Amino acid sequence: MAKLHTLFLLGLAAAALAPSVAYTAPAAAQTQVAAVSGGQVIGEREIAKRLTELVEQRNGGQSVEISFHGLGNEIEVPPATPAVLQVESFSYDARSGRFLAALTTPGRTEPVTVSGRAQPVELIPVLKNRVMPGDTISRNDVEWQRVPAGRYGAGYIDQINELIGQSPRRPLATGMPIRAADIGRPEAVGKNVIVTMVAQGPGITITTTGRALEAGSIGDVIPVMNLQSRKTIQATITGTNEVQVTPAPRVIASN
Repeated sequence: MAKLHTLFLLGLAAAALAPSVAYTAPAAAQTQVAAVSGGQVIGEREIAKRLTELVEQRNGGQSVEISFHGLGNEIEVPPATPAVLQVESFSYDARSGRFLAALTTPGRTEPVTVSGRAQPVELIPVLKNRVMPGDTISRNDVEWQRVPAGRYGAGYIDQINELIGQSPRRPLATGMPIRAADIGRPEAVGKNVIVTMVAQGPGITITTTGRALEAGSIGDVIPVMNLQSRKTIQATITGTNEVQVTPAPRVIASN
């Protein structure tokens, strides 16, 4: 099978079962593009951009991944002629995503035929910066990445707000999809760390120190040993190395 050159571009491979229909671009749609090699070659990237416009016209603008079949997807521009890419014909099958186009430029006697497939893609959030376990992910650490539609389903993060404020549970590679199980709330209390224990009652607040017997995040309930009474009680993590005991202050009051 011919090697596929993949470019991520804007366009859409519609789910509608539309048949393949030949399309000839009108003169107004024959857009001048940026040429390379001193104006003598229109490259694959410029061609792909033009074909993307045609897919958008057909299907409405969702992102697609365009894969060209074979090599040589470029057009030589005859000397002393403008580098204007002209689409003589274009056919596209929304069911399979396959396309076929005949392209030319002013002064050419024979069109160049290119073919390939437009596959739907979607955007998912990924890390653009290295964030270590224990650190908190910020908006500046996240960017959108195009991936084949449907490849990353249940269990993967697909919204930026599901990442912001979370912390990696293990080192994560930048630019890669993230599983929900790979992140969690930042750890506020570590196991065996000394914590401040706070108990409040009507008109009274009592504080003492304890040792966390489990690690946890804000809102978690963990066992904490009162270092004065040596009793182990359940406490809610309220901040960094701080827990709250409810409801009775006498639970942590020293004797």
